[in-house]
Amino acid sequence: MPISAPGSAEGRLTLMHAQRGFTLVELLVVMLIVGILAGGAGLAIEGVRANDEADALKRLQLVLEATAERAEIRGRPLALDLLTDGYRFAELGTDGRWRALEEAPLFTSRRLPAQLQWQALRSEGRLQPANAGRRLVFGSRAPQFELSLRGSKGLVVLAGDPSGRVRQLGSPAGEQR
Repeated sequence: MPISAPGSAEGRLTLMHAQRGFTLVELLVVMLIVGILAGGAGLAIEGVRANDEADALKRLQLVLEATAERAEIRGRPLALDLLTDGYRFAELGTDGRWRALEEAPLFTSRRLPAQLQWQALRSEGRLQPANAGRRLVFGSRAPQFELSLRGSKGLVVLAGDPSGRVRQLGSPAGEQR
């Protein structure tokens, strides 16, 4: 094996190949790019969460209208059961017992996005906390109700009238945000 002198060109070439790796500038550039991508992903996730909340409210509004219509058409009471983290629907059977209604896709149980929480239910002139176990019943005529939820942008109220129409309002009458 030939031995090269320390100052020869062949010796410098061997030394250059032995010192492979990244420079500090290259590492900083890679870390900057990764940071920018992670920040963009975080912003995208926040945007999706905000849309989840708006979509969940719109879906609940539409499904409440469909519940009123179905109860009227079928002549059998339907109910919205409030759960701690979502809601489900129940139908009154001919035996007088409530049974969970799981008809996809409309009447399946749903979870609310984490930023949405039940606040109050005003039905039949009574205001009650809207905690788990509350039930809003739709009969041959839709109930007049106000269902309050707290979201990331404050209080939102879904107000239903006897025609079955449900509107999304700001805060209910007499309550402050």
